[in-house]
Amino acid sequence: MKILIVNTLYYPHKIGGAEISVQSIAEGLQKKGIEVAVLTLGERNEDLVSNNVPIYRLTLENTFWPFDQIERSKIDKLKWHISDVYNSKYNKRIHEIINVFNPTIIHTNNLTGFSVAIWDVAKERGIKVVHTLRDYYLQCPKTNKFKKGSACSTQCLECKLLSKKKKNVSQKIDIVTGISNSILQSHIDQGYFKNALKKVVYNGFNIEKKSFKRTNFDENSFLNFGFIGQINQSKGIEVLMKSLVEFSNYNNWKLYVAGRIEPYYQEYLLSFFPKDRVEFLGYIDQDVFFKKINVLIVPSIWEEPFGRVVVEGLLRKVVVLGSKRGGIKEILEGNEEFLFNPLSEEPRKLLELIIINPKKLNLFNFDINLIERFSLENVIKHYHNFYKIK
Repeated sequence: MKILIVNTLYYPHKIGGAEISVQSIAEGLQKKGIEVAVLTLGERNEDLVSNNVPIYRLTLENTFWPFDQIERSKIDKLKWHISDVYNSKYNKRIHEIINVFNPTIIHTNNLTGFSVAIWDVAKERGIKVVHTLRDYYLQCPKTNKFKKGSACSTQCLECKLLSKKKKNVSQKIDIVTGISNSILQSHIDQGYFKNALKKVVYNGFNIEKKSFKRTNFDENSFLNFGFIGQINQSKGIEVLMKSLVEFSNYNNWKLYVAGRIEPYYQEYLLSFFPKDRVEFLGYIDQDVFFKKINVLIVPSIWEEPFGRVVVEGLLRKVVVLGSKRGGIKEILEGNEEFLFNPLSEEPRKLLELIIINPKKLNLFNFDINLIERFSLENVIKHYHNFYKIK
C-alpha cells in the first residue's frame, strides 16, 4: 500500500490547522510502516524529504500566489478562481509523479490551487481516491462561505457557477470523510459525493498523558480570557471584544489575543476597547499562550469545519466558551451551556454570568472519553481502514 497525500500547502508552509493535520497524518502513517508521499504547491518546483516523508512540491500554475497577504482587485481574484475551477496544467507532472511513486491510493485534502482536475487524473490511472473535507472550497471559491460579515446560508450565483464542475467531478470519488459531521453534511445536502462511502473522521492530536490541572474557580478568581488564531471578522474577534467591553467596569478579567494582526486592524479594535484590558501577543507558541489564560473563547461567525484550537484547549484542561458554528459544537458535546450564538445577545449574557460568578466555570465537563476520539492514533487507524476497503 502506497499513499499519495495531496494538500494545497505543506510544511513549512502553513496558514491554518489543515496543514498541521495533514502533516500529522502523513508522518503518523509513515511511522506505522505505510509508504507515504506528499504532493503540494509552492512558488517553485522541488523534491525533498521532511521527517522521512518524500515531498513533491509543484509551482503554482495560476495568475498569482494567493498566500502572500497582498490585496488583489476583484477582477484579478475572479480570474484566479475561474482558472482554479478545473486546472489541468499540473496533469503532466502529476502523471510523472504517479509513474515514479506508483501510489495505490490518492488521498486529497484542501485542493485550492490544484483543482478537482487531479481527481480525473487519478481515475484515468485507475487509482482509488479518498477525499477529506477540510474547507468549503468545493462550494465557495473563497473556501469559507462568509460574506458581508456573516456566514452564507445559501449559495450565491457566483459560487453556484464556479462550483458546478467541482460537484460533477465529486461523483467519481470512492470515499469522502469530513473533519466534522457539520462539514460533511453540508456537502451531502448540496448533492456532492453521491456515489462515495461517507464517514466523519475528526482531526487527530497527540494526546499526551500530561497532568494538566483544571483551574478551580471561586468568586474571587481573576479571569484571563484568551483568543488565538487568525484575527479577522469571520473568526468573531469583533463579537468577542464588543461583548466584553460592556463589562469594563469589572476589574476581574483581562483578554489575551494571540495571532498575527495587521496594524490597522489592531488600531480599529482598540478604538472601542480599553487598551489596559487587552494584550495583543502576536504569533506565539501555543503552550506559552495557554499558560497565560484560564478561559479560551472561540467566537467564530463562519461555519468552522472543525475548530482545532478547541481541542488544544481541552487537552490542557482550559475551559472553552465556543460558538454554535460548524464543528465547534460537536467538539463541545456535553458542554452546551458554554456554547453561544455569536450573532445574538448570547455571548454577552454568557460572559456576564461568568464575570459576575466565576464559579460557574467549575461546571465545565472535561470528558476524557470524548477527548480520546481526537487521538491521532485513532484517526490514523480510521484512514488505514478506509485505504484497505476494496
